[in-house]
Parts: sequence; structure tokens; C-alpha cells
Amino acid sequence: MKKYSNPWLLLLLLVTGFVLGSVLAILLGDFIPILSYGPGTLGIEDFEVNLGFIFFSITFLANINLAGIIGLVLAIIIFNKL
Repeated sequence: MKKYSNPWLLLLLLVTGFVLGSVLAILLGDFIPILSYGPGTLGIEDFEVNLGFIFFSITFLANINLAGIIGLVLAIIIFNKL
């Protein structure tokens, strides 16, 4: 049987799993504090490009925690089951 392998679906599942895991860590962090453990905020802050006629600034930060990682793993498992 051929496996379904759409990279956009994988990306969507990964982002959804990470976001839902992080939301659960925020909601349940007081009751289950281990879900909120992690290295903290990682990413790129204030990346600026000035080309003279156009200027833009990009900031990409992600708050990594255990619940977000669990969400990523579950998303990969779900993708492999499709």
C-alpha cells in the first residue's frame, strides 16, 4: 500500500501539534509543572533588511517546552499512520 506523504500536511501537523502542546502547557502548567519545563524561548530576534527602497524586520521566537515536544512527536506518529 502506498503511504500518503504530502510535505504540506506534515508541516501543518507539526505546527498544530506544537501549538496545541504549548497551549496545554500554559493551561495545565500549574497542575502538572513538568509540562512547562524546557530551554525557554529560542529563535531569531530583530533580523532587519534595508535595501534602500524597502525595509523589513523579522522576529521569529518559539517557546520550547516538554508539552510542545510531545505534541510534535504525536504529530509525526499521526502523519505516519495516514
